[in-house]
Amino acid sequence: MFNNILAPVDGSEFSLNAARVAASIANKYSGKLTLLHVISESLSNRSVADLNQGIALLRAEGSRILEAAFDATGKAENEVEKALSWGNPMEIILEEVANNGYDLIVMGSRGLSPIRGLLMGSVSERITRAATCPVLIVK
Repeated sequence: MFNNILAPVDGSEFSLNAARVAASIANKYSGKLTLLHVISESLSNRSVADLNQGIALLRAEGSRILEAAFDATGKAENEVEKALSWGNPMEIILEEVANNGYDLIVMGSRGLSPIRGLLMGSVSERITRAATCPVLIVK
């Protein structure tokens, strides 16, 4: 039923819980699991000299977040795809779903920034409304 599962992760405990649940579902249905981290920080205010260092630091942090989520799944390296992207999390997640035919999104109910989520509307809430496939929200 769920052959292609996407689990967006942001490093929060909620997203790690979602990665665990996504791995369990992937095991049950012998499905493919992809962990996605979207770097959403803007580098527009940085100087040119700062830019390369800023990009490297954000990529390293994104890779660390993906590795922590991967470790939480308990799956083998060849059983999980890890993707790192840059942009607006909602747009990137929906684009990823459209381009890769995911039939389930599993994500945390809250991210790292509850205040920002209240002001802008949480990513998980907006994905639930806009996604073309089922979305499972995990606390």
